[in-house]
Amino acid sequence: MSLLSLSPSFSFFITTAFKQVTKQLLVGLVYFVIFAATFWLSKNLETVPESSAIFIPAGIKIAFFLLLPTKYWLTLWVTSRLLAAFVGAFNNEVLALAQWDFNLFHGFWQELCFVALIYILKNSRWPPSINDSQGILSLILLAVASTSIKWFVFASAFEFTNILVATELLQYQLNMCLGDITGTLLVTPLMMLIFSVRHKLNKSLLLKMMHLGAALLCLLLIVIFVYALRPDTYPLLRLASLLPIIWFSYRFGSLGAVTSATLINSLIILEASFTHAPENTYISQLFILANAITSMVLGAAITELKRKNNELYKTNLELRKQLTKNTHLAAKMVSVQENERKHLSQELHDELGQNLTALKTDLSILSHMSNKDTQSFVKSLKTNANTMYDSVYQLMHYLRPRELDELGLNKAITAGRLKSLLHKAKINFQADFKIHKALSKDHEIAIYRICQEAVTNCVKHSNASKMHIELVTDNNFITLTISDNGSLATPANNSGNYGLAFIEERAMALGGTFEVCVKNGFTIKVKLPFYFD
Repeated sequence: MSLLSLSPSFSFFITTAFKQVTKQLLVGLVYFVIFAATFWLSKNLETVPESSAIFIPAGIKIAFFLLLPTKYWLTLWVTSRLLAAFVGAFNNEVLALAQWDFNLFHGFWQELCFVALIYILKNSRWPPSINDSQGILSLILLAVASTSIKWFVFASAFEFTNILVATELLQYQLNMCLGDITGTLLVTPLMMLIFSVRHKLNKSLLLKMMHLGAALLCLLLIVIFVYALRPDTYPLLRLASLLPIIWFSYRFGSLGAVTSATLINSLIILEASFTHAPENTYISQLFILANAITSMVLGAAITELKRKNNELYKTNLELRKQLTKNTHLAAKMVSVQENERKHLSQELHDELGQNLTALKTDLSILSHMSNKDTQSFVKSLKTNANTMYDSVYQLMHYLRPRELDELGLNKAITAGRLKSLLHKAKINFQADFKIHKALSKDHEIAIYRICQEAVTNCVKHSNASKMHIELVTDNNFITLTISDNGSLATPANNSGNYGLAFIEERAMALGGTFEVCVKNGFTIKVKLPFYFD
């Protein structure tokens, strides 16, 4: 293989390697600059030498390791040792060192434990996050665990701790732990927020961020104006710092909670750096911790609630679409069913009904022509023919109530077969119609069918002695109420509630509602809209 054939792949390898090295160097440079800048700021918040109440670099370190892939961790490790050498050369006032002492493996086990802890939590079931409650708890656990390991397990790695006695050392360790936790909860959530938002930028989010920025600017101007006018109100302003965080959390979720808490805590840090009073710095530390933890928990809870509400809203839309689809399907099914019943009823009337009528006529003629020996036989045939005719007539009425077409809905219910069926069962029947608006054919058929099924159920499955049907209309709805005084003491064992299912199906097909009440008897209430699409 010639050298020329290898040159393109070799060139690609060189280009890729150069890009990766550039990225590594850029990450290391950014990490070094930010860490050094925040270290200088934290030095101004020292309450005693080498004891910062708000150590921001601790949060910077955790944020970089959390947000960057593992391929950058070696660069971060090396940069951390460079930073340690930088701090030792220019900022170690206890030992008064003024030389550059770079040792890559100094504090090796401490750094290894820190990296292992980050790796375990990042790949756990609940990785550190600011968008859910479990992630918030994981982040707080990481802040506490990492600082505790640093200042209690590996305290001997810090040379200046050797000059402290037991009581002073414990106090110093506690102060440093709180300082690291405060710095972590101050900057890590903000960096995680910025890192997550950059992948979701869209028009809606940009508009939301503009509104948030305007609100934060107003808050900043108000605080500066009040503090400039009355500096003595600072303790009150610090005490009330949680109130705007609650509002921003409610209004903007995690985005508003973290940014507002960062702004307010930055103002608290700024004031503490000006006064440089130890008692003021410690109190500020408590407020920063309270604001940071409250904002993260509240913001995550509201963000989760909004996310669940959005999911529920989308689910409701899907269910409404499915309900509309099912309602249209039920309406179509009822329409097809009625058409088939009408066709079958007409066929029975035209074919079987006419044949039975002809048979009855022929039997009547035969009865006059037969002798006494065949009279009893012909009479039996006539009885059977009449029974068959009555059965076919009842079947035709069930399939298609002709009286509804001939008499109309009012008379079909009050003076038709339904009334006669109740009369045979010795059930007193009363109907009240208050119709102020003409009903469509579909509504009339549905109401008649519902009344027909209710009457059948009352006769077969109830001990009722009274039944009342009320039909009322207004501008928008048709309300049908069917009630009886039955005790339901002897229901049919095989009824299966098919009658009620049939009534509900009829109501749903027209976009209506269906209710059943068994208090003081049995009541069916159906409400149908006049207009249904």
